Amino acid sequence: MGQKYKVFTEQSGILIEDSPKDYVSHDLPLVFKDFNHFNSFVGSRFVSFSAPDAKQKLDALFLNFKRVEAAGGIVTNNNHVLLILRNGIWDLPKGHVEDNEPMGLAALREVREECGLIQNVHVKKLFQNSYHSYEHKQRSVLKVTSWFLMHTEVMEELTPQLEEGITECKWVHIEKLQSYLPETFLSIRELLSDFIDVHGLNK
Repeated sequence: MGQKYKVFTEQSGILIEDSPKDYVSHDLPLVFKDFNHFNSFVGSRFVSFSAPDAKQKLDALFLNFKRVEAAGGIVTNNNHVLLILRNGIWDLPKGHVEDNEPMGLAALREVREECGLIQNVHVKKLFQNSYHSYEHKQRSVLKVTSWFLMHTEVMEELTPQLEEGITECKWVHIEKLQSYLPETFLSIRELLSDFIDVHGLNK
C-alpha cells in the first residue's frame, strides 16, 4: 500500500501520494522557500499530486522548514471522546515532545497535563501522524504530530490547563462528534473523521 502525506495550513494544504507515475501540478516548486511561499501556493484550496516516493517529495518540498515533533491523544471512554477548547477552537490534547521522550509517553503526559486526568489512561496504539505548517518567531515550521489511541474506564472530572489557553475539556459522545468538526482546524477535522470512519459507534 502506497504512502500518502497531507500537510495542512489552518484551512488548506497539500496531499502527496505514492504513484508509479509522477503527477505534479504545473506550478509546484521544487522547494518551498518558507511558510509564506507555501501558504500563498495553496491559498484556500487543497492541492493533490503524486510522486514515485511521497516521503522523499515531502522532505524536498519542506527542506527549509524547521521540523518539530509533537504527540497527542484521542482518548475514549464508553463511546465518548475527549475534546478541549483551546483559544476558542475545539481541539485534541497534544504538545511538544521532550528530548529523548518516547512518543507514546509524551502523548500521555500531554493528555494528563492539559486535561487534569489522574486516573488510569491506557495508550493502545499509534493511530496516524499529521503534518501542520505555520510560522513561529519568523521561522517556518513543519510540525509532525503522532496521534495515539487511548482509553480510560473512568469518566473523571476534567481540569483544563488554563496557562495553555485551554478553557474547557469535555467528553463528547461519538454520535455528536460531527457537530463539533466545523469548529476545529482542518487537520483535526480530518483526523476525527478518520477516527469515526475506522471505529464506528461501538468500538
